[in-house]
Amino acid sequence: MDNYAAIDSKDDNNRIRTLKSELLVLAEKTNRGFGASTSERKEIKDIIFQLRPLNPTVEPASPYYEGTASSSSSSKVGNPTLAGKWTLVYTDAPDITSLDTSQLPFSTAQLGRIGQECNPPYIKNVIEWKRPSWAKNLPFSGKDDESARRILQKVVTSATASPNNPRIVNLKVAGFELVTPPSTGSRSETTNVDNFQRRIEEDGLIGTLLGMNPIDLKGPWNPPFGQFEVLYLDKDFRIIQTYQNYLAVNQRILPGEEWF
Repeated sequence: MDNYAAIDSKDDNNRIRTLKSELLVLAEKTNRGFGASTSERKEIKDIIFQLRPLNPTVEPASPYYEGTASSSSSSKVGNPTLAGKWTLVYTDAPDITSLDTSQLPFSTAQLGRIGQECNPPYIKNVIEWKRPSWAKNLPFSGKDDESARRILQKVVTSATASPNNPRIVNLKVAGFELVTPPSTGSRSETTNVDNFQRRIEEDGLIGTLLGMNPIDLKGPWNPPFGQFEVLYLDKDFRIIQTYQNYLAVNQRILPGEEWF
C-alpha cells in the first residue's frame, strides 16, 4: 500500500495547483480526452501520476465502507469526500470516448455532459443526451431551448469499500434510469389535453413522456461491474483508475451549478 502523507507544505500545495491547472488545460484542449493524441494522453497520464503521491485524502472510499449508515458518518466534517455530484473533464476509457456522435451528421442524439452521482450506497453514471441540431424543426421535437431538449441516462451501481483497502471501490450493477432533468423555467402541468399538448411543444414528445413516466429499472440480479481506485481526491477534484487501467478526472459540481 502506498503511503499518502498529509499535504501541509506551501510547496506541495503550489505544486498541486500547478498540476491541476495543467491537467485542466489539456483536458479542455482534447475535448475531455475524446480528441487526445497518443502524446497528449501520455502527458496527461504523467501529470496524474505526479498528483497521485500528493493525494491529501487517506481514506477516499470511506463513504462506501460496508455497514456505514451515511457518508457523513465516515468522514470528518470539512474533509474531502467522494460523496456528491461530479462532472467528467477527462477520460481515456474507450467505452466513454466512443459515445461521441459529433462526427455523425444524422445521429439520433448529441452527447452532452457526463457525470457521476455518488450517494451511498449507490453510484450513478450519468450521460446527458441532447436533441441533435438537424432535428430541431421536426414535429414533436420541443422548443429550441437548452432546458427543454435533454434526456439523462443513468447506469446505477451499488458500491462497497473496506478500511483494509481504503482507495478501492467495488461496483455491482443495480439498475438503469432514463429521465428528463428538472426544468429551470415554467413548465405546463399535464392535468388536461391542452396542457399535455403545450408540454409537448415545450419538451418534445419523448421528453414529455419521460417527464411523466421516468424509466427506473432495478432488480434483484446484481452482477459485478468492476472496481476503481481513487488516485487523488480533494474538495473539488477527483481522479480514478478503473480495474482496466483507464483514467477519469472529475470536478465537483458546486451548489447552484447542478445539471442533474
